[in-house]
Amino acid sequence: MTDVATLGFSGAALGTTAGEASPGRPMLASAGDIPRGAGWAFEFVWDGLRCLARTGADGLVLVTEAGRDVTSHFPELGVSAPWTSTEGLVLDGVVVALDGVGRPSAGKLRRRARVAHPSEILQARVPVSFYVFDVLEVAGASTRRLPYRQRRELLAELDLSGSRVVIPPSFTGVDADAVVSTARRYGLDGVVAKRLESTYQVGRRSRSWIEAPVRRTQDVVVGGWIPARDRPGTVGALLVGVPGESGLSYSGRVVTGVTAAARRELDGILTPLEREVSPFATALPEGEGGAVHWLAPRLVGQVEHRRWTATGLLERPTWQGLRAAHPATVAAPVLSAPVVDTDLELDDLETAEVPTRRTPATPADVVAVPSAEDVESALRSRFSAHFVHNTLTAIASYVRTDPGRARELLTEFADFTRYSFRSGGELTTVGDELHNAERYLTLEQARFGQRLRAEVAVAPEVRHVLVPPFVVAPLVENAVRHGIEPVPGGGSVSVFASGSGSDCVITVSDDGAGMGPEATRTASQVDRRHGGIAEVSRRLHATFGSQCDVHVDTRPGVGTAVRLRLPAITASAAEPSRVLVG
Repeated sequence: MTDVATLGFSGAALGTTAGEASPGRPMLASAGDIPRGAGWAFEFVWDGLRCLARTGADGLVLVTEAGRDVTSHFPELGVSAPWTSTEGLVLDGVVVALDGVGRPSAGKLRRRARVAHPSEILQARVPVSFYVFDVLEVAGASTRRLPYRQRRELLAELDLSGSRVVIPPSFTGVDADAVVSTARRYGLDGVVAKRLESTYQVGRRSRSWIEAPVRRTQDVVVGGWIPARDRPGTVGALLVGVPGESGLSYSGRVVTGVTAAARRELDGILTPLEREVSPFATALPEGEGGAVHWLAPRLVGQVEHRRWTATGLLERPTWQGLRAAHPATVAAPVLSAPVVDTDLELDDLETAEVPTRRTPATPADVVAVPSAEDVESALRSRFSAHFVHNTLTAIASYVRTDPGRARELLTEFADFTRYSFRSGGELTTVGDELHNAERYLTLEQARFGQRLRAEVAVAPEVRHVLVPPFVVAPLVENAVRHGIEPVPGGGSVSVFASGSGSDCVITVSDDGAGMGPEATRTASQVDRRHGGIAEVSRRLHATFGSQCDVHVDTRPGVGTAVRLRLPAITASAAEPSRVLVG
């Protein structure tokens, strides 16, 4: 743990005065428009539970802005983290639970926040992280009188490794609109501007911090209305949707903004459109039914909302009024983060099945199985928003403390993305595929530190064997995220490729948490939480037919090994290569 002396700060430099009380409540931002001009830094707003984290003789203590102790609700935040055993550190941040597309989810966090002593199963199903954006004390010395820019520098120099701590980015010298645009594109809640020279004002709402929510507009089709409770004959809520391939897809119930003026605008328009059955092609969530007046899907309106949820619903929609537009012109936006079904776990999202043309796996045509469009779609579906965010955050932490290491990691990340977004229908080689998996592990080691140990090796005789691109990296990502990350002490991931008769065998193994008793010895029986393995199996079989197989061995608390066996076909061979056992 880095202390004050090591960082070169004295108590006076930190702004400490004799007998100064520890901060009790966090500083609050004022609502307003994002300021322009110099002298400001910009951060994203992370939807979560605002907490002060304090370390002392008893380890980590988490206290909400209302003064409630929630340490027992998030025990994993204080497990196996060296900094939590160092006394006199106070951090300001947000406890965050990510949804299936890597965005903070208030719903998922509520599942954790209401359980005082969560089981290991709940912790694994709904993991949380602590997003730290300020430091208030170091080794018992107050930093709150330091300007924001110095507090951020100090925060970057603290050793917070070995824990579920994320230090989100802070942007200076950039256009505010670019930051807002990025937040909007990735479905984040807003942007907060912080004056670079501002001190930390305990418990106060200050104009030195200005928060602006990101609001989005969306055209919708009105498919029904629900009467107001106190006035049965008037509109209390509107049920809206957007057209999709199978018809009108339900997008949510709009209550906010349905004012007296809005009712007057709708008066006389709704009655002629009423019908007996729902116009929505998808079922409404439980509890949305009742005394609904269904409408023919002809009216178009506009709503303002925070974002699309992972279930395809509008979050906190506000009615803006009717629009003179045809329903056929209404469409949901193309999101940077894909929308998935709630029943899908993260692996299903990151390795969603991509259609491929099934052709016989003969040596002559094996390299032409997927189309260029199929390959590009497959690779993009595997590019995890969660991984990108964590990698960039890890690199940012090295920019000031170890610029050389930051440059190395940026090069690795650039090479990884270049490989991952390659286009075209050709297969890749086992050597290139494992090299890309090695890049992935290098980037993850920058985040996990000593908690992640890795080994990658490929036998020379199988280095040029053909394989569909990006089938190894999803298995490695599963090993890290579901095998190693849940284990406080971390563990090892190994990736090996070797010959076995006329076949090539690739094995991805970890000594982590294991997948549970439901994961048996064949890929078709692996449950949906590990759909990435099943999808890799589908892609291999689409290329090689019955000449390949996927074998899974797993035991809870011991680890998981996934073995891919495929024919050792090389680009120059007219027949499958004879591969010698090394």
